[in-house]
Amino acid sequence: MAAKAALQMALLPVALLAAASLDQSVLLESRPDWLLTCRRSDPEIDECVRRLFQHMFPALAAGIPEIGVQPFEPLYIEQLGLTKGQGAITISGSFRDILAHGPSNATTTYARFDLKNKVFELGMDIPEVRVEADYDLTGKILILPLVGSGDARLRLHNITTSIKCDMEFPKVNGREIMYLRTMKADFIVRGLNVYLGNLFNGNKVLGNTLNAFLNKNSQEVLAELREPVANSLSEVFRNLMNSAYTHIPTDLWLLD
Repeated sequence: MAAKAALQMALLPVALLAAASLDQSVLLESRPDWLLTCRRSDPEIDECVRRLFQHMFPALAAGIPEIGVQPFEPLYIEQLGLTKGQGAITISGSFRDILAHGPSNATTTYARFDLKNKVFELGMDIPEVRVEADYDLTGKILILPLVGSGDARLRLHNITTSIKCDMEFPKVNGREIMYLRTMKADFIVRGLNVYLGNLFNGNKVLGNTLNAFLNKNSQEVLAELREPVANSLSEVFRNLMNSAYTHIPTDLWLLD
């Protein structure tokens, strides 16, 4: 579809950053208004970093073209794989061409910025995220089979997210940047509404039954899928944050 192709061209997913590519990174030359500063020696550096990230959200949502950061409102994710082979839910497949509306409304709840051990943690609350995607899934949801491929619409309410990262501070073109080497994400979703189209090759009776079952048992479904979804999202979030911070030298925001 032309619209789908245009979307993919306009919102290319962030590539996994390699050390070789960092040497050719475009760096931000001066500090913009949306970038606050923190000091390494500040005993309240955790709170300062929390405020810094909160202040950046509007800029990230709009995109930062001078350093090649694509808008993340809505957030585009090319593909999110989902695999779980044991338990009450078994599932295999993926969501593709994902548009998530609402991530930029996040509120940072805490930060831990441990420069000595190079560990960074951040907590966020997001009131609502609306997701549109294509899906292709097979498996079993508690007592019901799942077979389908088509449009997916999800609405997630009252989301609490936490991330924990190992960070490094390499130099690019003689200037230090922050690079998140690993990330582990976790989340709690307190409400979920879901619709999967074209289930069971378009059988509306079976499709309506499964959709109703998913919504009625959403918390059980979320509990079963929490780990595999978090693992997939960890790489997405890591790439998103690296796409910005590997282009923002620390001499602009993390002062001596």
